[in-house]
Amino acid sequence: MSATTTNDWQFLRGFLARPLAVASPVPSGRALARTIAAQIAPTPGGLVLELGPGTGAVTRAILEQGVARADLVAIESDPQFADLLREQFTGVAVIQGDAFDFARLLRARGTGEPLRSIVSGVPVLSQPVEIRHRLLRDAVAALRPGGPFIQFSYGMRPPIPPVDGIAVRRAAIVWRNLPPMHVWVYCAR
Repeated sequence: MSATTTNDWQFLRGFLARPLAVASPVPSGRALARTIAAQIAPTPGGLVLELGPGTGAVTRAILEQGVARADLVAIESDPQFADLLREQFTGVAVIQGDAFDFARLLRARGTGEPLRSIVSGVPVLSQPVEIRHRLLRDAVAALRPGGPFIQFSYGMRPPIPPVDGIAVRRAAIVWRNLPPMHVWVYCAR
């Protein structure tokens, strides 16, 4: 069985065990992963944070986009997914914890510099709007000026309603992903 097939099975098991914490029964497709990674600020240097990487489909695309392993931090709540990520992506800092508490987790790790980009694959639609707004505000506060917070979702509307001082745009709809996925980019105005 190939690594991809094994990852797909692990992802499905994770979804069945915790459907509100794992957004989909299948990992992100390659076209979606590349589209998400293309939204990352092209300026080299600085940390990129990935929230909810699952089994690493988007992680792989971020690295292929040219982000150095040492510049990528991933926060994954599922312990088995976190272990899998550590095995597959040596040199990437993988933190097992709650993505909604990323600011505290990064401080505990000693990461205080503004982030280059944040990519979020966490299922935000299952959260109350107050928690989604807190995630968005924390993300924009943690970014360099103009740095993108990238959230992908099945929804036709932004999964996190914009708040004052933060703009949102749909960067893409990836029809080749099953199901089709919307890529949203939030930035401070």
